[in-house]
Amino acid sequence: MTNAVNIGTGNTSGMFYHAPLAPTPPAMPTSPFDTLTGFTEVGFVGEDGPSWTPYGSIEIIRAWSLATIRNIKTEKGSVTVPVISTTEESLKTVFGAGAVTTAAATAEHGKLTTVKTEDGPYNEDEAFVLVGKDGDDGVMLSCASGRVTEIAEIGFAPGGAIIWGITITGDWSFVKDDGQVTTGG
Repeated sequence: MTNAVNIGTGNTSGMFYHAPLAPTPPAMPTSPFDTLTGFTEVGFVGEDGPSWTPYGSIEIIRAWSLATIRNIKTEKGSVTVPVISTTEESLKTVFGAGAVTTAAATAEHGKLTTVKTEDGPYNEDEAFVLVGKDGDDGVMLSCASGRVTEIAEIGFAPGGAIIWGITITGDWSFVKDDGQVTTGG
């Protein structure tokens, strides 16, 4: 058994996926090894990987005696993802489909993908799944209904990847599957 942590490496499914909620929400996977149905690949995640904040904010309700009576979640959690793919699909995920247009290649130019931000944001709630590995185990962050709520400053450094740093706000689940299935008996 290995003790190495290899999130998203040595794994053809170390990727980021999304799916629209309409007309029918997709079936959410229960394991990182599940086949994703209804999801589209967004693209590669940068080497720093995603960051998960499980809870956005919690308000503690106390009695007069200062004993904690209950906790109320006032904000959802979030996942920050450094997307390093610059494709039509990744741009639609980052900026919302309404912000992205494409024009077919012509004799004067190749296929043009344009992002317009003057009337945005255009993001809608979607389902999201990030799949990777931790050693031999599969790991997955998933959100049945979340929204891109922040786009970080985008750098265009020579010799480096463009990183589309996004924050997706929603109720997230983490699953780790050791892949050791049982056989009948």
